[in-house]
Amino acid sequence: MNLFGKKEETEEVRKEGITNTLGIDLGTLNTVVAKPSGDKFDLYKIPSVVAVKKEDPSYVLAVGEDAKLMLGRTPEDIIAVRPLRKGVIESVAQAEALLIYAMDKGAGDSMDHIDRIVIGIPGDASEVEKNAVEEIGRKAGASYVLVISEGLAAAIGAGLPIAEASGTMVIDIGAGSSDIVVISLGGITDIETVRLGGDNIDDNIVEKVKELYNVQIGIHEAEKAKIEVGMVHSGSDIETIKTTAIGKDMETNKPKEVELDSALVAEAAEPVVVELIEALKVILERMSPELISGVYKETVVVGGTSQLRGLKERIYEEVGVPVEISDDPMTVVAKGAAIVAAEPRALEPEVRLKAMK
Repeated sequence: MNLFGKKEETEEVRKEGITNTLGIDLGTLNTVVAKPSGDKFDLYKIPSVVAVKKEDPSYVLAVGEDAKLMLGRTPEDIIAVRPLRKGVIESVAQAEALLIYAMDKGAGDSMDHIDRIVIGIPGDASEVEKNAVEEIGRKAGASYVLVISEGLAAAIGAGLPIAEASGTMVIDIGAGSSDIVVISLGGITDIETVRLGGDNIDDNIVEKVKELYNVQIGIHEAEKAKIEVGMVHSGSDIETIKTTAIGKDMETNKPKEVELDSALVAEAAEPVVVELIEALKVILERMSPELISGVYKETVVVGGTSQLRGLKERIYEEVGVPVEISDDPMTVVAKGAAIVAAEPRALEPEVRLKAMK
């Protein structure tokens, strides 16, 4: 089978493959694939990176982990790129290669034909962006492609009571964008999207280290520091911990080790947190009194950045909403999408229209 080409389809394979479904969280940093397996999921996390020829960006050389290792390390004739930026597809050809790779991962060793996929994308995606994702899914080999809001997928994956009238809320902090989604009676009643996320924090860490130490660190080192010692400024007493990163001294060009602590990451995260809090205030201002009590009781935070220590406390201090941090923040969107893929009736047509509001 050609990894980056469309799989050959026969009617027999299609009939056998109708039960083979995938949920995909097509993310800026990582693409997560969930395949239903009994009452559980087979999960695959793939870096959303594609290596291509510099002279022909549509010519794909590597995808996923192999391509990620090339970031900042490629020879002159090869470039490693992310097909999505802030949740938006920048290259259709590269995104298609990423999606084909993700579907092959989901198919596993059995090489099953994947007939039906559901893809989660940012809630404020335009019709053009939604149609582009659907077309990429069909080109990748799926005969049925449904695109839904990441927030709605996350709510389904987290097991929130989305069908109830009382209301629930999901705060999905991704790498490139963040969605705040209010759900009632199975559909989205309000949504606010901030085109900021974990990537911005990584970039800010790089800049902070340069300012403080005159040392240039790579984006991988910044991401590692965020994960290891990251926190958010809040009124709570949170322990400050430290880690080290190796970068290039800007004066001598020699390697230099620097010490990074939680306070530095909190400073780097602050602009993103402020934007998120402002978006939450906008959502609450528009929210009807009938939904407030449900949202107060049922709000969950998902996405990798949700793991920053102090975020839960900061949100409560600023907007008065107690939130729960998801136990599986990186995979919950893909799981929700997989549930819809396996059982399309999870979203009836009228509810599906609300989902893409």
